[in-house]
Amino acid sequence: MEMKRFHENNMHAALQKIREELGDNAVIISSNQNSTGVEVVAATDYEAVANSDVVPSAEVYEKSPMVSEQVKSKSSIKVKPIAHEMNTSSIQEEISQLRAIIESQTELISWKNLITQNTSTRKILQRLSISGFGFNLSKELLGEVRQVDDFDEAWDLIESDLKDKISITQESVIESGGIVALVGPTGVGKTTTIAKIAAQYAMKHGNSDIAIISTDYFRIGAHDQISIYGSILNVPVLTANNESELNKAFKIAKNKKLVLIDTAGLSQRDPRVQEVMQILNKLSKDLITYLVISANSQLCVQKEIINTFMSDSLNGVVVSKTDEASQTGGILTAIIEQNLPLAYETTGQKVPEDIARLNQDEILTKAFNFGKRFGSMESLHSTDLYCELVKNV
Repeated sequence: MEMKRFHENNMHAALQKIREELGDNAVIISSNQNSTGVEVVAATDYEAVANSDVVPSAEVYEKSPMVSEQVKSKSSIKVKPIAHEMNTSSIQEEISQLRAIIESQTELISWKNLITQNTSTRKILQRLSISGFGFNLSKELLGEVRQVDDFDEAWDLIESDLKDKISITQESVIESGGIVALVGPTGVGKTTTIAKIAAQYAMKHGNSDIAIISTDYFRIGAHDQISIYGSILNVPVLTANNESELNKAFKIAKNKKLVLIDTAGLSQRDPRVQEVMQILNKLSKDLITYLVISANSQLCVQKEIINTFMSDSLNGVVVSKTDEASQTGGILTAIIEQNLPLAYETTGQKVPEDIARLNQDEILTKAFNFGKRFGSMESLHSTDLYCELVKNV
């Protein structure tokens, strides 16, 4: 490698001198301005420079006046910046995050302007908000009626869109029977729902073809609770404390037309959730698995529960405790976003009557009636959705 230092009056002269003495493939190592002109260090072997201990600062190449002068002069000398290798993945990630923040803020400003200017959009957003519907779903719904100024026309389109998004399970196990397992967190009403389904089936078809299997060995008294229901209904209740016992109990009960499996309540953050789901999946190819979720929990919690219990074998959702909820738009948002069908709604502790299978019209009517109870239709700024929309703008 030949390295040489050049002193010239200006950068153009220095570049010309380098080209004459070192050729077109010269590599610029550094450049500095001084009182007499410029000082430039150049070399003839790029690879040797790259492998040597001479490591010029990247700032030299980013800010050096020589580089810009070289570009302006259209010199044929190839300036190849040499610097330590940098991991750009973190920089790219930060740039992506900044872009997402800018796009989000831009979108929020756009929505704020739309809400301020369009009374119809403002009313729709309010109604969705006080009914508990989530932010992203509400934005999606509003986006489809942004050009509609008439409120009634726009609201009819919103309701129609929501009906299309809400799916209902095709068959009712109360009518047709089946092998049904209920899963979900502790305290959402799985055991009581089992009793309601069993009782309603017995009222329609008799109790001779029903069996209940309890696998809830975590909760104290769980077996006793379901056994009491079984005794009242005159239905056999089998208990299983592990996978082997579950398989044995299922062999005894599998010839029944309705087999109901009550599982242990597990937090959505409990690592045993996936183990329980895998055990159930292996039990029978005909198994129907319903996730039981309380309507009175927060939307973020409902989403977390669904994400934890979600699997290909999950057939639908039972929404419980709607009688205790101030809004039901939240749970509807959660199941719509995950494209999960609704199987049943439970509305209290009474067995067998507090369980229902609703259609889309009944579901939405109830949701919006809940919303009217929750807040005044005249106070948009008090609604969570509106505040979430504009608070960061």
